[in-house]
Amino acid sequence: MGLLRSSYLLILVFGIWVFLSTIIPNVLPTEKVSLLDVDGYLKTGFYNGINAPSIVNNGLTNKHIVLFTAHPDDESMFFTPSILELQKANYNNKIHLICLSNGGYDGLGAVRVTELEKAANLLNLSSWKVLDYKDSIKIYWETSDVVNTIKSELKKLQNEHSINNKDVVLLSFDEDGVSNHPNHKSVFMAIQQYALQYKVKAYKLKSWKIFIKYSSFLVTNIELMIKWLSNSKFLIEKLESYDIHIADYLPSQPKDTSLILYSDLNSLFLNFSTMTWAHYSQMVWFRWIWVFSSKYMNSNELVPIL
Repeated sequence: MGLLRSSYLLILVFGIWVFLSTIIPNVLPTEKVSLLDVDGYLKTGFYNGINAPSIVNNGLTNKHIVLFTAHPDDESMFFTPSILELQKANYNNKIHLICLSNGGYDGLGAVRVTELEKAANLLNLSSWKVLDYKDSIKIYWETSDVVNTIKSELKKLQNEHSINNKDVVLLSFDEDGVSNHPNHKSVFMAIQQYALQYKVKAYKLKSWKIFIKYSSFLVTNIELMIKWLSNSKFLIEKLESYDIHIADYLPSQPKDTSLILYSDLNSLFLNFSTMTWAHYSQMVWFRWIWVFSSKYMNSNELVPIL
C-alpha cells in the first residue's frame, strides 16, 4: 500500500510539473521580448514567459556559445536544458561543444566518442570536438595546460566560423563540478582563469546541494509556481481584481544576474534520449536513478563568471 501511495505522489508531482512547465505557457499571454519570429513560434509557449525574458535580458542572443566539458555524456547528464533552450531559432545562437577527454577510464574511449557524435546530432550542435586529456577520477588537469587549450581551440573556432571575440560566450561547470569530479573542477578553474584574463563572457553551471540535485520535479515545481505568480502580469491583475495582492505572500526574488532555464514536456523527451539512447554504454543501473531523480534533467541554473 505504501508503494502504491508513493506512486500516486510521484504521478501527482509529475502532473503538476507538466501543468506548470508546458500547459501554463501555452495558456497565459506570452511576455513580449525583442526577438525576430524566425520559426513562427514566438507567440506560443515555445518561448515561455520565464526562459525567454531571462535569456534576452542577459544578452544571450546572437552568440556563439562554447560549452567545455570533461567527458562524453557530460553535455547530456547536466547541460541539456540549457543547450535546447539557448539554441532555439529566434535567439540566433550557435552551440559548440569541446569535450576535453574521450572518457576512456574504463577502456571505452572510442565507443564514447561515437556516442557523443549521436548526442551532438540529436542536440543539433553547430560543432563538436573531443580532445585527448586523460580521463581519471583521481587527477586534476594542470590549469595552465587547459587554459592554453581553451585559447587554442577558441582561436580555431573563430577562424572556422568567422566569430568575433565579443560574440563568444563560454559555458562549463562551477567550482564543485556538480559531482565533485576532479576533471570537472579542472575545466572550471581553467575557464574561470581564461574568462577573467581575456574578458570573455562566461557562465558556470551551479552545483546544487544534494537534496535539490535529486529532487526531480519537486523543487522545480515550487520554483515555477513562484515565478509564474510573480512574473505574470495577467495573473497578478486577475488576482488583484479580487483584492488579492500576491506580492504580499511571495518571497522576494534574488537580484542577481544568474538565470534558471526550465525544460518543458516536449524537450524533456529529448533530454532523456540524449542520455539513455545516445550514451547507451553509460546507462548502468545508477544512471537510471540519475535520469529519473535529477533536477538537472529539467532545469539548469547558470551563474555568470564575469
